[in-house]
Amino acid sequence: MSSSESGGRVSSCQVEVENQAPLPPPSVPMTNMQTDGIKPLSGKPYFDVIISKTHLRPRYAAGPSGNICSTLPFVAVPTIINCRGKGWNMIYNGQNICKQFDSKGWGNFVKGNNLKLGDACVFELMEQSKDKIVFEVQILRGDFQFEFSGIGESEEMPVVLSEFPGTGERDAPFLID
Repeated sequence: MSSSESGGRVSSCQVEVENQAPLPPPSVPMTNMQTDGIKPLSGKPYFDVIISKTHLRPRYAAGPSGNICSTLPFVAVPTIINCRGKGWNMIYNGQNICKQFDSKGWGNFVKGNNLKLGDACVFELMEQSKDKIVFEVQILRGDFQFEFSGIGESEEMPVVLSEFPGTGERDAPFLID
């Protein structure tokens, strides 16, 4: 609706643009968040994992953390991890003291996504029952460059990952060395 159609007024919710030229291409390299299609979380329960050596070595070990474990079944359940249009089948071992995905399935996910030390995975719980669990995973690469010089380069200016809303975690923030 044009301003003439609304009596010359434009509400605060409307923006009138005429003869707008297309935006120029970005002058800075695109980050992994732009090229990998990182999406906002949907509000469902989630947990995150910063990839460490334990996640990458044979006997590949990874599993849910925090309060999300109490919402998952306490039995072995077939699990699908969807990421970037592909799905990886594995078993979530909820019956164990250490709740983890089976090492073969997790290892296939690690290799299939070329995960590296320092990458972060955000697992959003999309579906769960005693018969099936589905997570949607987004990967944030750990090799990105900070836009602000000096951040994360010293103990005086560390990178701090604090609590994400919805995790239920109330522990101290994570600190990445």
